[in-house]
Amino acid sequence: MIEDIKRLLTVFEGMSSKLKENGWIISEPESPKWWGGVLSPEEVIISAILVQQTKWEIVSEVMVRLRQGKLNTLKAIAELNPVDLANALSGVNLRFTKANRLVKIAKAITLMGGLGALSKLNDNEVREMLLSMDGVGYETADSIMLFALNRLTIPISTYTIRVIKRVYGYSGSNYEDWRITLMRLLPRGLYEYKLFHAGVVTVGKEWCLKGTPRCIECPLRNQCHLAKLKTNGG
Repeated sequence: MIEDIKRLLTVFEGMSSKLKENGWIISEPESPKWWGGVLSPEEVIISAILVQQTKWEIVSEVMVRLRQGKLNTLKAIAELNPVDLANALSGVNLRFTKANRLVKIAKAITLMGGLGALSKLNDNEVREMLLSMDGVGYETADSIMLFALNRLTIPISTYTIRVIKRVYGYSGSNYEDWRITLMRLLPRGLYEYKLFHAGVVTVGKEWCLKGTPRCIECPLRNQCHLAKLKTNGG
């Protein structure tokens, strides 16, 4: 399956324009631009909270407004009243809840010395700290670790599970099982990890739909168990 995953990454590399349409920018391995073209690791953290239950297109517009208002740093957000921040998040679902969460997260990271101090912790310590924050679940924590802090971990989204289950017939028992298995199979590198996540999410959104997958058009059709079954009348 390791070779299968490598072939998967090759397909994803050839999908750069489609990835970009879905908010993923293939860049240098450590660049925050992978995450929707944001300009800094702090913007990754901010937008990772905002994008929960909200379309990326809306979050992207909000990030532009936050930059214009110089509210795109954790230090600036930590000094805000949550209500004032919520006013700047117009269009984001649950904006008052997210404003409260963002202020708390920004204060916690700022008080410990910012991202520089957070980066000095080992992977387990970083993950535990992120998971202790209100509104940060496993997928958000791993997304922040990978795209903001450049730590080798894989966020497991519903798209990841759907695509890998259909393509390879693999079915993990829980979130950690999926994450550890994929980390074992993927070549160890920030570029490969980020490309994999961007690719499976894009395939899940564009072709591997929950109801009726568009197998004939999917770029993974030649290596997908489900697509082959459908082609053979299974």
